[in-house]
Amino acid sequence: MKGHNELVKKRGLSIRYKILLLLTSLPLITLTVYLILALRIFEEDKIAYVFDSSSRMSGTMAAQIKTQLNGVLGTTKPIFQDYLSQQKFSSVGESIFQNEFNLEAIVVFKPSATGAYERSAILEKVPDQTAGVLAQLQNHMPSYFAEVEASRRVVKVPRNRPFAGGSLALFADGFGSQSDVTTVEKEKALGAVQILIRKSLIFFGLLISVTVILSLFASSGLTQALTQLFDATKKVAEGDFNIRVDVKSSDEVGSLADNFNIMAAEVSRLLDQTAEKARMESELQTAKTVQETLFPETQAKIGPLAIAGYYEPASECGGDWWHYCQIGNKIFLWIGDATGHGAPAALITSAAKSASTIIERLNITPAKALELLNRSIYDVSKGRIMMTFFLASFDLETGELAYCNASHEAPFLMKKGEGPLKKKDLIPLNEVNNPRLGQARDSVYEQTTIQVETGDLVFFYTDGIPDIQDPAKAAWGEREFIKALIAANKDFPGVSDSVERFAQSFQAHRQGAPLIDDVTFFVVKNEGLS
Repeated sequence: MKGHNELVKKRGLSIRYKILLLLTSLPLITLTVYLILALRIFEEDKIAYVFDSSSRMSGTMAAQIKTQLNGVLGTTKPIFQDYLSQQKFSSVGESIFQNEFNLEAIVVFKPSATGAYERSAILEKVPDQTAGVLAQLQNHMPSYFAEVEASRRVVKVPRNRPFAGGSLALFADGFGSQSDVTTVEKEKALGAVQILIRKSLIFFGLLISVTVILSLFASSGLTQALTQLFDATKKVAEGDFNIRVDVKSSDEVGSLADNFNIMAAEVSRLLDQTAEKARMESELQTAKTVQETLFPETQAKIGPLAIAGYYEPASECGGDWWHYCQIGNKIFLWIGDATGHGAPAALITSAAKSASTIIERLNITPAKALELLNRSIYDVSKGRIMMTFFLASFDLETGELAYCNASHEAPFLMKKGEGPLKKKDLIPLNEVNNPRLGQARDSVYEQTTIQVETGDLVFFYTDGIPDIQDPAKAAWGEREFIKALIAANKDFPGVSDSVERFAQSFQAHRQGAPLIDDVTFFVVKNEGLS
């Protein structure tokens, strides 16, 4: 039982959690992919929007700055020309600077021997006004001057504007057209994307929570039914086949539960049938054991007669019966075949055996014995089951064989001659033939006699022998039966050899195929008195 429990134990994750995982993972993966794609598209669209807006703004600012710069350049041009002519600011340049309200300071840088740019001149309306600004720009100055070297002109407007109401501009020597560059911080430009991400995550959380709750309710009915089936299979593994599951659903799980109930009921029925069959087989085995006691020893020697027989039923119990006994100075030889085979036929043979036990004490003729046996069979079967029978008595003094036949297969007398046995030496004992036993209660039977000389053989048999079939269902037949009988007794062997040879012949044809009728025969040989 431990092995059965191990077979039905749960394996791995419960199916309820598998369903829950499936129902939540699918929307989660789908929404995640959708969010990534949506954010990427939104970000690209936002960048395009910012670029477009900044472009328009830059164009407007560029026009304004150009106007302002042109004014500043027009104002500062005399000052720089004064500086370039004298390599310093003169009083004229300083006067112009002081009278220009849009200018707060002018700083001049020159390259040094090391290649770095150093301040060489300055004009300020407020002393040390530019020191703070230049300190803030000192990290960017090398790149600005590098750009100057490359383009020979540059205008830079830093984002931080230290002068109230004005701007700080850096000019290179040489004047001309200028470019305006506008920059926007990515964090600020894409701030809406971050808001979208936060709202999407909140929405995802709510959606997954709702999905989990709905999945729990949706899977509870399915998993509850499967749990019932799982518990029921454990009960079946423990041997309880009366268990039933109550599942109301009309889907595949409900059909599975119905099929399980049908299977459990069918298994329970089959177990009951198996138990009943086992009981019946036990009773049949007992009946077979009892029936085996009805048969005599397979080999015997009574006076001058040597006897050997063979019996094989087609099922547990058979309807054939043979017997021999000595009554006074006569040896009686009995063989009969009840209709069909199996338990009903075995009951008739039991009745025949019981009746023969009484008849043996009466010292009567075979014909009279069959009349009494007929009444016994009829009273037992009421005409529903009948029996063919052949009864013979061998007179020890005269060697005559008196016999009476009740519609049974006629035995063969094999007369010993000078040479081997031939077909013409087979004499069927069919001079008289009477009704079957059990056919009518008052049937009258006749008998006749034949002489059995020393060395002669008599072969008694039932109709199951010619009907023996091979695996292809081909019957042995009368012709092969006669040929085998002659071959087995051609040299008039002892009865044991005769039985063994004949049995080998029909077993070779049978090849292990099941019998369709009981097989019974015995051989009697008059060996004479030694």
